[in-house]
Amino acid sequence: MAKIVVACGSGVASSKATASRIKDFFETNNVKGISVDATDFKQLPEILHNYDVYVWIAKPNQQLEELAKENNIAVVNGMPIFMNMNPEKSYKEIVQALKNMQAAGK
Repeated sequence: MAKIVVACGSGVASSKATASRIKDFFETNNVKGISVDATDFKQLPEILHNYDVYVWIAKPNQQLEELAKENNIAVVNGMPIFMNMNPEKSYKEIVQALKNMQAAGK
């Protein structure tokens, strides 16, 4: 199962709303086998390695970018989804990251 984490500064409103929109996107497109979790920015260093895609609301710092790179975790800007302003670009990046993961046999 592919795992996506959405993180914002507090892990309450922004990340949960964005995670919900991503779940709705997958349901609308009949995509199964993907979990989407919401968390706060402070938890990421401890849990990021458990995920395949990191969708950010609060821009990642250098430590998180390096951690994602070391663990082959795709990093996607979630602001377009959160703001509902041209979210298709972010959805395409998420789908492409999942396809890349599948092609790599992950």
